[in-house]
Amino acid sequence: MSKNNRKISNFLLTARFQLKLAYYYIGVGVAIISATGATIFYKITAILDILNNSVVTDFVTQSKISDQMFLVAQISLVGSVTFAMASFIFALIVSHRIAGPVFAITDFIDQLKKGNYSYDRRLRAYDELTVIMDNLHELKTVLLDKQQ
Repeated sequence: MSKNNRKISNFLLTARFQLKLAYYYIGVGVAIISATGATIFYKITAILDILNNSVVTDFVTQSKISDQMFLVAQISLVGSVTFAMASFIFALIVSHRIAGPVFAITDFIDQLKKGNYSYDRRLRAYDELTVIMDNLHELKTVLLDKQQ
């Protein structure tokens, strides 16, 4: 299939799973960005208060502004690092839910190729590839029936 013939709907193979994870990711991202933005807004408001309450910008006022700006930079960094960590954890969860079942399915297929039809391997209930494993178990039953 060429790139021009692809449809957006083809990217959602298991819509329930993919959209649920996307919504979680978007929700966590929006929460982190909102919290960071609100905190930065609060700190910038504090800077404006310092400027509005001082008649002359002397060294003490400049020092307070500098301290507040440093806090804004720290908050931005913490927000970015938190978002990166959340993204990493999200990627780990998704890869665990996909890579683990792929390993188990591959192992099960290898056992079937060896003729070991008594081998039984199940996936966790929340894994996304349980449909494939269930079909492989049905295939095992069909192969056993044909063998007898």
